[in-house]
Amino acid sequence: MSTVFNAFWNPIVAKEYRSRMRTWRSPLAMTVYILLIGGLGWAIFAAMAYSSRNNYNNGGQAANYGQGLFIYLLIFQMVLLTFITPALTAGAISGEREHQTIDLLFVTRIPPFSILWGKLLASMSFVLLLLLLSVPIFSLVFLFGGIEIDQVLVAFLITAVAALTLGIIGIACSTAFHRTLPATVAAYGAAFVLLAGSLLYGLLFPTDANPQSTTAAAPPAITYLSPIIPLITIATNGPVGGFGVRNQGGGFSGYGATSCSSSANGGPQTCYPVAPNGQALGKGYYGPNGPIQQASGTAIPSGLFQGWQYWQATVVMQLILDLCALSISAFLLPPVRRFPRRRAAKAA
Repeated sequence: MSTVFNAFWNPIVAKEYRSRMRTWRSPLAMTVYILLIGGLGWAIFAAMAYSSRNNYNNGGQAANYGQGLFIYLLIFQMVLLTFITPALTAGAISGEREHQTIDLLFVTRIPPFSILWGKLLASMSFVLLLLLLSVPIFSLVFLFGGIEIDQVLVAFLITAVAALTLGIIGIACSTAFHRTLPATVAAYGAAFVLLAGSLLYGLLFPTDANPQSTTAAAPPAITYLSPIIPLITIATNGPVGGFGVRNQGGGFSGYGATSCSSSANGGPQTCYPVAPNGQALGKGYYGPNGPIQQASGTAIPSGLFQGWQYWQATVVMQLILDLCALSISAFLLPPVRRFPRRRAAKAA
């Protein structure tokens, strides 16, 4: 029991807690964070109410208030944490080197992994505090309906895991660089790649839909590293809407004939696949085995994580990335690295 307690609580954690929460920066950061989240929620609600009054459709618009407000708050909170978390961890180790206090940590009995874990736990506790402070604002979406409690819980889990990944990336950059400035720049660059770069990859290199298949195509697996996709699917309770998928041919293939009709005003033609008996089958993509299914629900239709929820694939991939980054950081942190085989050879 004491070993487990010491693994999660060591002098590094106690020191970081005291030094972080006794300054004026932490209360100021929490105040600004809540003001930004609350201000955005008020602005979005005001814009929706104004649009509803102009469209004379109060009932229809009010039904979408909760879902729309929830989506914008989730995305904005994720963007805020992307800016906050690397700044908390990028100087954790490089700052000790700059202040010439890293040697004092090395002469203690605390192993390198515990040093990294202590720095990370202190920073992530502050991020968790920010998430808890935003819960009352997010609870306002229940007043408008359209959002369930399980959606909020899963969304906060995705956000917390994404923040943990950003924190570990900052720790890794702080360990790899000896100065805080390059470590911070590298941490923000990695955060941009994680948040937006993976989405950009899905736009530049989408998955080609196979016309011979009857299952819907899914975006490339690397796009699941970004928490944006699972947050959107959780908030809308639906698929990502064709993101990262490119349909080959752009028409109907291998299923009877095609009937096209021109619009009255000379616009583009509308084409329908026609069965051998002349019956119109409706719009869509058809293959030799029947109509190609469109993605529905929040499950991944095909690919490496077929049948998984989007958020499950994201959490698993980010946790694997966290474990690799933390292991590399623990290996790079000590000034002298001794391998078991080398020690055995010297003893012989």
